[in-house]
Parts: sequence; structure tokens; C-alpha cells
Amino acid sequence: MLKVAPPHQLAITAACVALNLAVGMIANLLSLPLSLDTIGSLTGAALLPPGLAIAVGAITAALGWAVIGPVYPIYIGTQISVVITALVLMRLIGFDRLWKAVILGASVAVVAAVVSAPVTDWVSGGVTVRATTTITIGGLPIGLADKLVVALIAWALVRRRLRGGA
Repeated sequence: MLKVAPPHQLAITAACVALNLAVGMIANLLSLPLSLDTIGSLTGAALLPPGLAIAVGAITAALGWAVIGPVYPIYIGTQISVVITALVLMRLIGFDRLWKAVILGASVAVVAAVVSAPVTDWVSGGVTVRATTTITIGGLPIGLADKLVVALIAWALVRRRLRGGA
């Protein structure tokens, strides 16, 4: 029998997807160097069961073409890998301290850079040996800044939620 998630978990899932899409669209419209489109994914990883957390990343990637940009669905693997990395790290070290959010952000940045590099090279003209260059020179420094900011915002949102804030 198909088990349906409780309404509050479905609401959190929808809110996390909306957060990813809204912030990603704003960052894209303002041409910010950081995409900030995984705040909801990390928040969902902290607040939702694994299946719904992964759904946040997948749905964000699927709907991102209409809101953020036409190549966005190609990065579905990045969104899902970000969520899975966050789920694993949250289980191993937790997400209750600021320093843990920093470790999570740095770790997610490395994984996202590794997963995104071949896709970025393919989108820009074909998969080549440039993937290593994309990871180290292009993707990692910006990705590190992006994912650190994302992790700190997600940590603040989760902390506020768990403390009973609005």
C-alpha cells in the first residue's frame, strides 16, 4: 500500500522547493555570482525524511527550467547529490552547531563541483578534459562561497524552526 506523507511534511517539501526556485530566480535575475538555489534542499535535508528531501532537489531541478533557466534540469544530479551529501553528513555529525553547518557547506560544495563539472563542460561545448579545470578553477571557489552561504542560511532556518519560531 502506498504511504502518503503527513500534510505538514508535504507542506515543508513544497516550501523548500519554492524557496529554491524563488531564491535561484532572484539570484539569476540579479546576475549574482552565487546561485543560492539549494537553500531549500539543505533545509529539507534537515527537516524531512530522506525520500522527501531528495524530492525537493529533483522537483527543483525539474521546475527550474521555467523559473531559473532552460539548462537547469540538466543539473538534476547536482541537486540530488547535494541533498544526499547533506543527509549523510547530518546523520554523521548533525546540524545543530554553526561549525557543523560550515563543514556541511564545504562538503556539499566539493560534491556539487565534482558532479556539475562534466555537465557544465558538456553544456558549453562537449565533455573534455576540462572537467578538472572547471572543478578547480571555475566551480569550486564560487561553489564553496555559494554552499557556505546556503548552509548558513539553512542552518538559521532550521534552528529557528526547531526553536518554535515562525
